[in-house]
Amino acid sequence: MRRLAPSFALALALLLAAPVHLSRAAGPCIVADPEELQPAVLAANLIVVAEVREASPFPELAPETFLKGTVTGQVIRFNSPALPPPCQPAAIPRGARVLAFLSTEGGGASWPASSALYVIRDGTAVRSDGEAPPVSAVELLERIRALTGQQAAPPSSGESAAGIDWTGTILPVGALLLAVFGIGLVLMRTWHRIDPS
Repeated sequence: MRRLAPSFALALALLLAAPVHLSRAAGPCIVADPEELQPAVLAANLIVVAEVREASPFPELAPETFLKGTVTGQVIRFNSPALPPPCQPAAIPRGARVLAFLSTEGGGASWPASSALYVIRDGTAVRSDGEAPPVSAVELLERIRALTGQQAAPPSSGESAAGIDWTGTILPVGALLLAVFGIGLVLMRTWHRIDPS
């Protein structure tokens, strides 16, 4: 027990010294404040720039760029526009280009809250609820990308998947390894002739 006392004291000191950050996205709604994006980026499972397409029963998002989450070429479909009581569902304008902070728990994307959706027009991003000032779309995307470290475009249907270049990589490296292995065998055989022990 005496040996464990310093470890317990150190663990207690680390817990007490750790700063406490209260997240604005800790509730059921994601709030994407352009001045403080980190809580929204942490709360969202998927951040995407997409075009809104008409579909039945709910609109779909055709992704252009993924800033967080799994990259896919498929459209993003929503489960239901129902959100927990304090959240206001976003009005998603058909045909618009949007930046959406989405939660993908439960097998599909949840309808975004109005505080988690930006409509992008003429280089300006306007939050759907109107409670945040308009910001430059390029600047907003760069700040999100700096936080997530990701920006990926979905593959188009005509693109071939990334693969292994057999003739340019595997065969030359394999031949080189075979040559090095052969030289090692020759040197080992020569050494055993010189010193058979």
